[in-house]
Amino acid sequence: MSPAAVSLLQRETPFEQVAARLPEWMQQHLPRKWVQLGCVLLLRLPPELEAEAQAVAAAYATLPGVEAVMRRPRIAGELRQPRLPQLLFGSSAETEVREHGLRYRLDLQCVMWAPGNVGWRAGPRGPAAVAALYAHPGPRVVLDCFAGVGYFALQFARHWPATQVIAVEKNPVAAEYLRQNVALNGLDNVEIIEADCRDVEREADIVHLGYIGDTAHFLPHAALQMRAGRDGTIILHDAFRRADYGVQRSGEWDAVPGQLRRELERAAPGLRVARVARVKNYGPATAHLAIRLEAA
Repeated sequence: MSPAAVSLLQRETPFEQVAARLPEWMQQHLPRKWVQLGCVLLLRLPPELEAEAQAVAAAYATLPGVEAVMRRPRIAGELRQPRLPQLLFGSSAETEVREHGLRYRLDLQCVMWAPGNVGWRAGPRGPAAVAALYAHPGPRVVLDCFAGVGYFALQFARHWPATQVIAVEKNPVAAEYLRQNVALNGLDNVEIIEADCRDVEREADIVHLGYIGDTAHFLPHAALQMRAGRDGTIILHDAFRRADYGVQRSGEWDAVPGQLRRELERAAPGLRVARVARVKNYGPATAHLAIRLEAA
């Protein structure tokens, strides 16, 4: 390629570089936004391009650092697994994500990774609003349920090096990546338990429920794990519909709707809702919330 051609290519946006490789009729339908996790690029293809999906994927695969292209998967089911993921280009969706000073190895066709949760995955190491919800002077033990590939557990272990982090994961594929990621980051204060968190009984100062899907159902068991005779904290994540709680606008979640407070405190007697923060929108009129409960 001539110097002039290289200079021209450098002036093009990534989208323009992709569009230049495809027929003109496709360009109005091409996704202008995508997510790149390590070497894997995730796309949402419109119906107009379904018949040309592989050609489109091959064009996006020419972007720097991309080795594989796949549809952006839907996450569902008890184990929060990708549903019907499809690799459009490349031989594997295994990749490594680097975030907040840590490395996470995973296969995007097999386990969950939410691209939009960057600040929240940092937990106590995150931005001010996130750190405030996770604030603690130094727990002896953190019980991280639904640990996945180490989503939160690794950040807890790095932030509190004197803390024992117990990471519980039921999905055997995710648990194996969790083991790899603990070793990859040289962490020696993480204990991994491959089991249903409801079958694990370990005394803890913080119980973390990083799950989406009726998380309040797990609150009674989580409350039983609180360290006897000491203040304890439960932090849970879940999605809530505005209409179910009389919330008109997204910003109103910070006020903690009375009905939501009552539901959670009824599920975990002796605890009170101390703080609620909206993580992001989670569909039409639905919000992903992070909620902190403390000993009353």
